[in-house]
Amino acid sequence: MPPVQGLYAIVDLPHPHGLDAATVTRAVLAGASAVQLRAKSASTAERIAMLATMAPLCRAAGVPLWVNDDLAAALAPIEGIVGLHLGQGDPGADDIASVRAQAEAAGRPLRIGLSTHDLDQLRAAVRQHPDYVAFGPVAATRSKADPDPVVGLAGLCDATRITATPVVAIGGLDDTLAVQAIEVGAAAVAVIGALVDRSEAAIAERARTLAERLRSAARPLGLDEVHARVPVLSRAALEQLAQWSDDLAIHVAMRLPARFQPTWRDGVASYRPSDVIDLLEALGKRADESWDAWHERGDRPELAELVRLRLR
Repeated sequence: MPPVQGLYAIVDLPHPHGLDAATVTRAVLAGASAVQLRAKSASTAERIAMLATMAPLCRAAGVPLWVNDDLAAALAPIEGIVGLHLGQGDPGADDIASVRAQAEAAGRPLRIGLSTHDLDQLRAAVRQHPDYVAFGPVAATRSKADPDPVVGLAGLCDATRITATPVVAIGGLDDTLAVQAIEVGAAAVAVIGALVDRSEAAIAERARTLAERLRSAARPLGLDEVHARVPVLSRAALEQLAQWSDDLAIHVAMRLPARFQPTWRDGVASYRPSDVIDLLEALGKRADESWDAWHERGDRPELAELVRLRLR
């Protein structure tokens, strides 16, 4: 099964407008690539009943269904449940191997996702080999009574730089922040409030629109677009960076993170949005300044020349 990516829709119940699990699930499936049941006030039996109505819909759409913080519900004999999401402090969060072993013993292998809220938690989580790590809150959120400190887009970007495990952005993500989360390197965005509305049709439209925006945000950038964003490097230098992006010496010399991996296929270079962000940071370019101001500031004027020298 492919990794979680794009729109990760959380069906948070009870719904503020009284919609049931099946109605909300059917609506979010208009755009979601993954669905999670989050019903904090429900019992396990109630969650299983909800999952029984959600799973056939997800299965028909080919979309994986996850359960929040309830191993017993995740192990219910319902076809279509693929994973369990755990938060910090939830039973099993510090011993994913044991959770997987319990699921295997029950004949219901599960994928595991784990929430993290700072880089230390992220590093500890990755050592347990979850299928994805959630990181946030990226912005203030109302879905938790006692939320963790906001990490912001910069914190999310740092998180995506230090692990190859897929990172799911969580917490307070509206449409604009969700798009920015994908651009800085998140594999997926988990949203609740951005998909809340009064009717199935309205929720479905929200899901379709947001999913399309996320797909657009994740699309590779051609050389013309990259050169327009990084005009201090020639097209030839950008092409060569794409050709030799797996060269560790280039990463070290230019202080680029390991995730920097533009591609070169059939003589065509392409960059992910996060590659461009990493390149701009390596060049010392601030988001709020012009290239003229960057030249005048001159913090790292040697880098453009370094690229030319290193890639000759």
